[in-house]
Amino acid sequence: MRLVLLEEDRYFVDMCSSYIRTSEHAEKFMFTTFSNKEQGFDYIERSKEPYILLVHESFMPLPERVFQQQHGCLIILSDTSVAADVMEYPVLCKYQPLNQFFSHIISHFNEYTTSPRLRGDHSAEVISVYSAVGGSGKTVTAAHLARELVYQGKRIFYLNLEQMPSYSWLESGLKQTENNFSRILYYGKIGEHLQTAKVELYKRQHPVMGFDYFPGVCEPAEMEEISEKDTQSLIRSVLATGAYDYIILDLDSALQHRTKAALRISDQVVWLVLDDRVHWEKTQALMNQLLSSHDDYEVDWGRKLYVVVNKFNGNLLNERSILPVAISGYLPYIPEWKSYAGVEILQVRGVFSEGLSKLSLLSPFQAEAHTYAVG
Repeated sequence: MRLVLLEEDRYFVDMCSSYIRTSEHAEKFMFTTFSNKEQGFDYIERSKEPYILLVHESFMPLPERVFQQQHGCLIILSDTSVAADVMEYPVLCKYQPLNQFFSHIISHFNEYTTSPRLRGDHSAEVISVYSAVGGSGKTVTAAHLARELVYQGKRIFYLNLEQMPSYSWLESGLKQTENNFSRILYYGKIGEHLQTAKVELYKRQHPVMGFDYFPGVCEPAEMEEISEKDTQSLIRSVLATGAYDYIILDLDSALQHRTKAALRISDQVVWLVLDDRVHWEKTQALMNQLLSSHDDYEVDWGRKLYVVVNKFNGNLLNERSILPVAISGYLPYIPEWKSYAGVEILQVRGVFSEGLSKLSLLSPFQAEAHTYAVG
C-alpha cells in the first residue's frame, strides 16, 4: 500500500522514512512525501491506485478535488493530542512513538477499508504453555520461551489467558495505565474483522523481553466469562495480522472453556511437570482424558504434546513410564527464583534460557526428538 504524506516538517518526514525502511512496516508500505501543497494535490489528482493519505493540519482546508479521488483512507496529522475518531476523518498526533503512530494508521485502514487489509506475510505457529498443577512455572517459562524465540530473530506475540495473570513481574517498571487486553476482547464481541484491525493498535512491545503483548488484565470474573468462541476469535485475530512467527499462550491449569479452546487451536503444547508424585498422577489422569476424548476426535493430542520437567535438579525420582507421553526435555531448578523482592532477577537470560533453547521445539519442531510412550 502506498503511504502519501503531505507535511512541511522535513525532520518528521525523514524520521518516518527511516523508520519504515528499518522496521517490519517495510513489507507493508511504499512511502511518498510532499512538502509543497500544490505538488501534493496534483499527485493525488493524477493517482489511480489506492493509497493512505496523511495530511498535516497546516494543509487544511483541502481542495474539493482531493475528496473526489478514490483513496484507501484519509488521516489528518496534528501537532497536539486530540481525541481520536471523533470526526469524519481521524486526527492523529504526530508526536508519539513511531511504532504506535504507524499502528494507529494500519488499524484505522484495516477497520474501514474495502480493499485487502494490510498484513504481514508471516504464518505463525501457536505454542501453549500448560500444566495440570498450579505453581509449575508456566508464566516464567512462557515469557522466557517467547524471549528466546525473539533472540532467534523471530516475531513473537505473548498472550496470557490466566484468570489471575502474573503480570506484576512481566510489566514491572512499565506504565500500567493501559488495559488493552480488555479492549481487544470487547472488539471481539463486535466482530473478528474489527478485532483483527485493533490488534495493531493495542499491542505493545515489551522493552526487556522483546515480544509483543496486550498490556493490562481483565477482572477475574470477566476472565471466567470468556467463552471458547471468544478465545478462538482472539487467537485467530492475532494470527490474521500475518505479523508473527509464533504466538505463545500462557494458560491456566484448570480446564475452563478458554483453556480448552487454546489447547485445541495450538500447534504445540509445552506441558510442564514437576518431579513430584502428585504432579505426575494429575498429569497422567488429565493426559489420558485428552488422549481418549471422543469430543476432540479431530485433535491429534499425541502429536502436539511436549512434556517438559521443570525445576529439574539432575536426578529424576518418578518413573517416566507413569506418563502416557514421553519426556521431551528438562528445565533447570533456579534457587534464586524461589523467593524474590524484585522481578529483574526473573528477566535475566541465563541457564534457564539455555535449557529452553535446547528443547526440540525451538530447533524447530524436530520429529526425531519427540517420541511417545505406548500403553
